[in-house]
Amino acid sequence: MSAHSARPDAGAPAVPAPRLHGHLPVLDGVRGLAVLLVVFFHTTHLSDQSVAGRATWWLAGAGWTGVDLFFVLSGFLITGILWEAKGQTYYFRNFYARRFLRIFPLYYAALAVSFLVLPPLVGRLHLDERITTDGAVWYLLYLSNFYQLWVDTTHPILGVVWSLAIEEQFYIVWPFLIAAVSYRGAIRLCLGTIALAILVRVGLTLWGASEESTYVVTFCRVDSLALGALLSLALRHPEGKGLSAFPWMRYAPWLALPVVAAAIALPVGPAFKTVIRTGGYTAVGILYTLLVYKVVSAERGSLLNRVLSNRVLLTYGKYSYAIYLVHSPLDAILRRTVLKTPLKQVAGSDFPMQVVFYLVAASLSLGLALVSWNLFEKHFLKLKDYFPYSERPAPAPAPASVASGSPGTAG
Repeated sequence: MSAHSARPDAGAPAVPAPRLHGHLPVLDGVRGLAVLLVVFFHTTHLSDQSVAGRATWWLAGAGWTGVDLFFVLSGFLITGILWEAKGQTYYFRNFYARRFLRIFPLYYAALAVSFLVLPPLVGRLHLDERITTDGAVWYLLYLSNFYQLWVDTTHPILGVVWSLAIEEQFYIVWPFLIAAVSYRGAIRLCLGTIALAILVRVGLTLWGASEESTYVVTFCRVDSLALGALLSLALRHPEGKGLSAFPWMRYAPWLALPVVAAAIALPVGPAFKTVIRTGGYTAVGILYTLLVYKVVSAERGSLLNRVLSNRVLLTYGKYSYAIYLVHSPLDAILRRTVLKTPLKQVAGSDFPMQVVFYLVAASLSLGLALVSWNLFEKHFLKLKDYFPYSERPAPAPAPASVASGSPGTAG
């Protein structure tokens, strides 16, 4: 979270003030990067052991961090929204109404398909036998991340919604905390939340708890949300000082880099898992927080701005919520039908078919998301204009606009 330059320990050259109000399109590009990382992670199935194959597996292995990027972005955007709306008459009502309209319709539509439509068809259509109504209440209450601790397998359609559960739990609590504290109190709240997550993960690891617990339990993963929140608050310093008021932040990336480097260098095994599940998640979150800061601070037309404002990332970012929900079941369908795994060999390698798999999975995920958006989501989003972040409700809805955030968040 360097305050002034690409080097965290550099001096303080002048930098453009980050834009913090309204829709910042480049953050859609960040969200697009996050969802493509997750898709990349879940759709890698090749067995090729060539240099290209091993490099692909190595890169795909980092795809899980896309969820942490979503968390950081959500914490950043949601905290900014709450801080600027703090003290207004409709603070709670408008925030929760807008969250409801953005998240609930598609999420509960996915639950309806998963628990009402598909279970009776499992035998007749030879569907995955894990498609049952088990645990439905946990999913309905956004507690699926805790439910995963007591089951051996995850739901083939809803296996990814543990992260949505964490975010929804965050949304329920965070507005009350932000409303109750001063600016300094909010900064301490973020730092305390980060410390709590690290301590809980270390404690669970020493206690011998499962890897799953430190991956999906809210208290273990809320540090990335708090890191984004901390950045958002720091940039909104009441005296206009921004990050210069918190010079210690510039050293955070230097503390994170050795942890991430160790995780990269270590072979997958007990040492690697210990690094990741203790300080690793926080280190990744810090580096993604630095990325978000650099993005919002980058001048229009700069290299970073151009890279994250390209049409592909912006498109995937805009529709990332539905893509996140559909890509995993779509991957399962492709693996059982047209692109069966193990992948076919072409010239002695399955790498070409893996490339085809990526293209088909990414394209179909986007296509389904476009259908969801136009037939379903955008009609609910139009209603958000009845609940503006202002003192008085708007008289009538206008065409929907989408603020940047994580899958199903921020706006």
